[in-house]
Amino acid sequence: MKQIDWFEEYLKVFENIEKRLMELGLWSKKRPAQEALESTMPFCVDTLKLEQWLQFVFLPRMRRSVERKELPPGPAQIAPIAKEVFKETSDSEKLIRAIQKFDEVSHLSHLH
Repeated sequence: MKQIDWFEEYLKVFENIEKRLMELGLWSKKRPAQEALESTMPFCVDTLKLEQWLQFVFLPRMRRSVERKELPPGPAQIAPIAKEVFKETSDSEKLIRAIQKFDEVSHLSHLH
């Protein structure tokens, strides 16, 4: 059986999340204020929209982990909040599936 390269799997997931955010017009060109990024609340829920958290907090942190050959923290459970936040966003199914894939990879990579 072929060994799974979890780091490569994570990078594919990150690229897909980024792509889906862009397709939905949720990718921002403007970085939020530093104070907003430093929130201690889960998902920076008190200072950022979920798509901002994904772009400016989650993806950069997760990519740094992978670049250092460290598995991102896990297992993750981001998809449930994404389903709730994006339920009124048309065509958000692919974004939600991409986030679900992250949760899945996060879970499986920590089992091995």
